[in-house]
Amino acid sequence: MQLHEFIFSESRKCRLLRHISFWLAWFSFSSFVQLIPTVPENISWSVFTSNLIFKAIARMPLEIIFCYYIVYVLVPRYVLQRKFKLAIIGLLLSGFFLYLLTYLFITPIFNLIGMRLLGWKPLTPFIRYFFSFYSNINFTGPIPACCFMLSIKYFKNWYIKHRESQSLLHENAQAELQLLRAQVHPHFLFNTLNNIYSYTLTGHPDAASLVDKLSGMIDYMCTEGYKPLVPLEKEIQLLNDYIELEKVRYGSRLQMKVDICGNMENKLIAPLLMIPFVENCFKHGASKLRGSQWIEMLINIKDNQLDFTLMNSKPDEEIISDNKKGRLTKGQGIGLINVKKRLQLLYTFNHNLKLESTNTTYSVYLKVQLTEKEMIAEDVLLNEPQTVSYA
Repeated sequence: MQLHEFIFSESRKCRLLRHISFWLAWFSFSSFVQLIPTVPENISWSVFTSNLIFKAIARMPLEIIFCYYIVYVLVPRYVLQRKFKLAIIGLLLSGFFLYLLTYLFITPIFNLIGMRLLGWKPLTPFIRYFFSFYSNINFTGPIPACCFMLSIKYFKNWYIKHRESQSLLHENAQAELQLLRAQVHPHFLFNTLNNIYSYTLTGHPDAASLVDKLSGMIDYMCTEGYKPLVPLEKEIQLLNDYIELEKVRYGSRLQMKVDICGNMENKLIAPLLMIPFVENCFKHGASKLRGSQWIEMLINIKDNQLDFTLMNSKPDEEIISDNKKGRLTKGQGIGLINVKKRLQLLYTFNHNLKLESTNTTYSVYLKVQLTEKEMIAEDVLLNEPQTVSYA
């Protein structure tokens, strides 16, 4: 039996072993902790030890009854139910009966053991009154035992609830990620299909190649988009294919600059993180401007950090972001909202997103901590079908 199972399992066997272990430990503590003082010279070690053990045995039933009443009756039924008046009454009554039972039964037993084993004189009435009170509050009495049991029980409950809350947060985060991904895909595909449709209406001979690029992008999203991490080169290839589709739509009106540098090998990133920004610069920038427009995309990979910079021209009257807080205020689509949420969930402390806007320019600066492929278990990368477009 493992230690974790012994402590936290709710099986009858484990619970019984836990309670037996607790009372054996408490019995050993209450029996031998008083051996620290010097044994009287006229009493042998064995007799003095027997005296302490017999006393611990005599007190044990009363300690067990008191502890279980407090821990399993008074606290859950009254204290946790916020019935404080009844809880106080129950506590006072239990304290009174604890004193009464100690005076009527435990003190006479101690008196008898002391006279038989140690040759002590009978206890006076005052000593009996005082001992009946003191024996219940000293560090080996029922009240300290009850406090110790409560501490163990509620620390264990706190740990269980903490684990449950962490598990719930993780499950909620995973569910939210699935929802965000489900929202990104249709939004992305809808705009891309519109672009291809408008291009195919002109009867351009390259329409077939554009459809092939789109099919590759759809294949990528279906096979790779639901994985936790994907190779960085495939994610960048998705950006390049999307840009190629958009460049055909805008033709010579669009000045597009793409600069990608750095080593992408064995680098992993969460899928579909950058594409909403690229999509947004076309949707809110190039598509709303007449005449020439420009877009610049700069990607730099250094060590395990990706620096993504995207700038585009935009209409004068449109205010898209807040420079100080990096918060979108107008014109933000569902793609940008989702990618910001995904960054918070996936790269909580490992990303930096900055959105800037002027009257004519909109800029995105994103830093993301990449993951080395060698540091990830193989099943994380292979948890989805392996048919991919970007080989």
